[in-house]
Amino acid sequence: MILINLQISNSIYMDKIIRYIFYPLIIVHFANSEQVDTLSYYEKFNNAVISYKEGRYSLAASKFSNILSNERSYRDPASQLMMAKSQYHLKLYQKAHRSCRAILNNYPNSPYEHDALVLMGDIALQENNETKAFKHYLKARPQIEDLLFLNEIDQRIYNCIGMGVKEESLEGLLFKEKNQFNRAIINLSRAYRAWISGNDYDLEFIINEIDTFYLPGHFSSLFGSLKRIINEQNKRPITIAVLLPLTGLEKNQGLSYLLGLSEFLNQSNIDKSIRFLVFDTMGLVIKTLDIINNLSSNPEVISILGPLTRDEVISLSGIKLQLPILIPKSELSSLADIAENLFFLSPSNDIIAKRTAEIIIKELNLERIAILSPGNGQIKSLTDHFIHECRQLGIDPVAVEWYIEKPEDISRQLKNIRSTAWDLVPEDEQEDFNLNLEIDSLDALFDVDVTDFFELPSEDKVEEMDEKDSAKVILETIDAIYIPIRPDELTYVGTQLPLYNFNTVFFGNENWLETSLLNQEVIGPHFQGMKIVSDVNSAISNGDKDTFTNYYSLATDHVSFIYSIIEQGISKRKHFLENLKNNIRYDGSLTSIKFIGQNKNLNGSAQVIEYSNNKLKKIGIYNGEEFIHISE
Repeated sequence: MILINLQISNSIYMDKIIRYIFYPLIIVHFANSEQVDTLSYYEKFNNAVISYKEGRYSLAASKFSNILSNERSYRDPASQLMMAKSQYHLKLYQKAHRSCRAILNNYPNSPYEHDALVLMGDIALQENNETKAFKHYLKARPQIEDLLFLNEIDQRIYNCIGMGVKEESLEGLLFKEKNQFNRAIINLSRAYRAWISGNDYDLEFIINEIDTFYLPGHFSSLFGSLKRIINEQNKRPITIAVLLPLTGLEKNQGLSYLLGLSEFLNQSNIDKSIRFLVFDTMGLVIKTLDIINNLSSNPEVISILGPLTRDEVISLSGIKLQLPILIPKSELSSLADIAENLFFLSPSNDIIAKRTAEIIIKELNLERIAILSPGNGQIKSLTDHFIHECRQLGIDPVAVEWYIEKPEDISRQLKNIRSTAWDLVPEDEQEDFNLNLEIDSLDALFDVDVTDFFELPSEDKVEEMDEKDSAKVILETIDAIYIPIRPDELTYVGTQLPLYNFNTVFFGNENWLETSLLNQEVIGPHFQGMKIVSDVNSAISNGDKDTFTNYYSLATDHVSFIYSIIEQGISKRKHFLENLKNNIRYDGSLTSIKFIGQNKNLNGSAQVIEYSNNKLKKIGIYNGEEFIHISE
């Protein structure tokens, strides 16, 4: 750590002014004060100096002012300076500044010019303007011949560097400065600002540009400290902390995510200067907050990846975060607006719903939309967002059907959708349908017994169907059917829906990515061309590598995204945070990340996948602004 001495003393400077600036003047003591009116300029000046030395600054200022108003002499700059110094001690900083400015304007090349500049620097410090003070001291420096006084001014310049000189001002000063010693000081200040900002590349570049021959000795310790920092940073690994529930109720998510992260690191040529520290949160809020609190004070940790559980993520909104935290997957996207250091790497349900509606309506120009959805839980929320977005785009769904329990029998909901589809057929076209079809059974469309998967309506109920509602009549009046499902519902929905013969485009959520079920003969052939909008482009596996949806796949791209930022030369939290917010777009093999929102911390990019020929194929990325088509 670099320690900057911020204590500034004027005592040496005051004595120097008295001893060296005014040494030709002989101080004369007068026993009779009545002689004042007849005193010469020299005597009046010496009398005023005595008042100043005694600390009677108001009286001294008055005496110097009287001299300046009644005398015209080459010694006026001295009186002007001493009046400015008296005003400075009286904390009349604006008046003191004007008095100094008068010296520079009225007496160019005066021997007191550098003294006026130094005093203007002192005034600027009192006004907490370190940048202005730095400029005044630098301008005065080349004019100072007294080595003791010069050393004192260098200390003040050093203090200004430590207190903070504006980076943009340094660039302008360097451009104008011709003095080599001053240029070396300015570059040292630039290097210090680069270190404070976490810009290690600029720090190393600027330090290497400084010619130490011209760097005054007073600044050698700061230069040496910055040099050591560069050498240490080149050796010290960059650390990312990973917070996952590896035990407890939510361990499946954590273990799946950790496995994906580990496999990526093992298979990739990752720079070994980057390390991942893994912590088991057990899914407990108090443990998570304790870990984050400890990590915040560790400068080697530039970011945190995790946590995963809902309660843990909620808890982060109530604390002041000292470092950027990357959330792998969460539905709490509303927190992005109130916690600017929280970055949501996966699009939330409301983003997925919004993108789905935009694709259907804006990109494909489909208008007659039906919905079949669970009526509770997270998927209910997803569907609500979808309906809201449709209405925002000027489209009201033609049918919305809900189910609560496991969809073992959703015939009522599907009949209602089919009834709506039939009502949308123009009356003059209804006569074109063959209404005399014999209704044998609904499973006549299949080569297998679908009762293996769910309980069908009884034959008696089927026979009671109006002939115009025959399931054998293919209806094309509904442009799209949106069917978000919960995990483990694909078999039930996938086997019942085709029985009602909708010629439409099906849209689903990520739970349709379970290819082992989707490819079954009773399901797959009827869902060719289905579009799935998801946070990840990866089939759900039932194997050991992924025990909970797509956390395994998410992890591989998330660690790749982190590495893409670090490899730009990032080693400081601040710089890492800036690059996160300035990220234009990251396209991984399985996910995409494009931050949106007022804090640029919410992923607004969704994967668009098509099911065809019994395969899941990524066809594009949609971020609300553009549809990026992918050709494979």
